[in-house]
Parts: sequence; C-alpha cells; structure tokens
Amino acid sequence: MSSYDALATRYESAPYNRALGLCVQEVTPALVRLALPFAEGNSNPGGALHGGVAASLVLVGGALVADAGVEDDAMRMGTTVDASITYLAAAINEGVVVSARPLRRGKGLTFAEIDVQTEAGKPIARGLAARRLAPPAPADRVRRTREAAAPAGGAEPPRFTRIFTSAPFMARLGLEVLRVEDGDARVRLPWAGANGDAEGNLHEGALAALADTTGAMASWSLVPLDPRNKASTPVVHVSVHGAVRDEAVIAHARTLARTDEIFTNAVTLTGETSGTMVATATVTYRIVVPRG
Repeated sequence: MSSYDALATRYESAPYNRALGLCVQEVTPALVRLALPFAEGNSNPGGALHGGVAASLVLVGGALVADAGVEDDAMRMGTTVDASITYLAAAINEGVVVSARPLRRGKGLTFAEIDVQTEAGKPIARGLAARRLAPPAPADRVRRTREAAAPAGGAEPPRFTRIFTSAPFMARLGLEVLRVEDGDARVRLPWAGANGDAEGNLHEGALAALADTTGAMASWSLVPLDPRNKASTPVVHVSVHGAVRDEAVIAHARTLARTDEIFTNAVTLTGETSGTMVATATVTYRIVVPRG
C-alpha cells in the first residue's frame, strides 16, 4: 500500500466521513478527488444536499490535498486555520464529486481551492482553505478567548427550529437548540465519537455545519414565519482556532445586519466545559419573504 493509499484510508475511516459516505477516489500532491453518493441522511427536506455537508466536503478536500504534499505523519496533524465556502446551486437527489488542488505550499501553510459539483457536472460550491501543517502546538503557546456564558432560562425555542434539528443530517449530529430570539441563537452540539476525525477530535466539518445552521436560525428569528419564504446560505467563512475533544460545543450567532433579504451573522463556537473559543464564523444568509 502506498502512502497515498494509506492517507485515503485514514480519511475514509474517520467516523464523521464514514457517516457521510465519503469515498476517496484519487490522492496526489497535485489533486484530490472525492465522491459522495446521494443519501437522504445528508439532505434537507426535498432531497437537497445540506449546506453543512457541502462545507464539510470543502474542509476534507482542502485538508487531504494539504496532507498529500508532506511525508511526515506528524505534519499531518494540523488544522484548517481558515476556510471560505460559496454556495452556487443545489444538488437535489444526486451525488456530488469534489476536486481539491493546492494553490501554494508554504513552510507551514498550504492554500487550496476546492470545487464541489454534481455527478452531472453542475457546480454546487467552491471553497478556499488554508491548512496549517504542524504537530499540535504546546499548551503554553495556545491562548484562546472565552465566550460569555449564555443567559439562563429563556423562552421555548420557536417552532421553526424543529425544521433544522429534524433534517436528517442535523438530526444525526444531534443538535440541541438552547435559545433563538431577536436575531440571537444558541445551539449545542453534543460530543459524540461518530462526529470525530481520524485523530479522535471533533471533525471540522461538524463545526462548519454547526456555524451554518446557527447563523440561519438567528436570521429566521427576525422574519415572520411563512411557508412561502425561500431561504439559502450563499456564503460561510470559518476560522478554526483549536481542536475539540470530549466536550460539547456551543454556537452563538448574532445577526449583525440585515439588508432586505440578506442577513449577516457573526458566530462563535465555544467548548462547553472549557469555555475556550474553538472557531469563529461569518454566515451570510438569504431569506426571500413574499411581498403582499
């Protein structure tokens, strides 16, 4: 077995990737190809691929093509320090394929571009990712801020949140809505080994999916509930600050601005036990509200 075959097996066998149904088709330092067959468990109602799944594919593709460019296994224990995902169209009741290519390989960072398309070739999403290639930093060189504790009590989460938590992909992650009102949302992602990566940490794709969903909930809390509303996530930008293991994550989203149908949300993701901030994100969400 070549080192690239071993790398492909390592990524495919990560619990989170295995639950998605991810297949690694090709691994070289110049190109990574992934395939994800259609599965209801990765979809929204109506068979559309969940945005959190597309974001996960971007993160996996960027990480794998970065790892393929180094031979030292210790250097393959890095993290995605920054990723930006733009959603171009929906994949409905069909599988998708992913192509990841390095843009630049530096001494400590690899920059990659990632394309997600349907099996028929329709562009679905495009991402840019920066991957830090280095062993985990010593504890005395890690300093992260803390998020203020969530307010106690609060009203029962509105009914629309059930649409998010009952979607097959989100239900598999086990999201719990803590609070959603007036452009403010807090959502808990319980710790589960099934959401882990190859190192036993929480998969970065799960963090991206959590950020996307929490930003969407904050946006929905500002519009009247109407079944005619149409919504989607055009852009998610995620910065990962550290690994998560053996603790739940709390996402806190705040809608910073609304311009007609466009909502801009800032999201922080914090370890529930440690209180350390593990990721931050900006989620641009769109809700088309019928007039009249």
